[in-house]
Amino acid sequence: MLICDHIPQDIVLLDVGPRPLEVAKALRELMGMGIGLWRAKQIVTQALPVRLAEGVGDDVTATWVGPLRDAGAMIELQTWWRYQPDQGQLPVGRAMTG
Repeated sequence: MLICDHIPQDIVLLDVGPRPLEVAKALRELMGMGIGLWRAKQIVTQALPVRLAEGVGDDVTATWVGPLRDAGAMIELQTWWRYQPDQGQLPVGRAMTG
């Protein structure tokens, strides 16, 4: 039996709030200098919801969620569905909010 302590999550931006530029600055800071402020602003102002990170662990979510929420963003963590043998077939594309 394989037990995994790392449960992957997606960080999803639901709303940028009243300060989209502050959210873009926070995102740029979190993503490192590989992304410019202009690109970060494009990401946070596109059609919502936006998946900012996919399949990340608790360490990343703990680092990202605070600064984004402090900047005014509404963030949702979507926990990846875990297969359990007694549940039958695996669902396709199903995510649970966490």
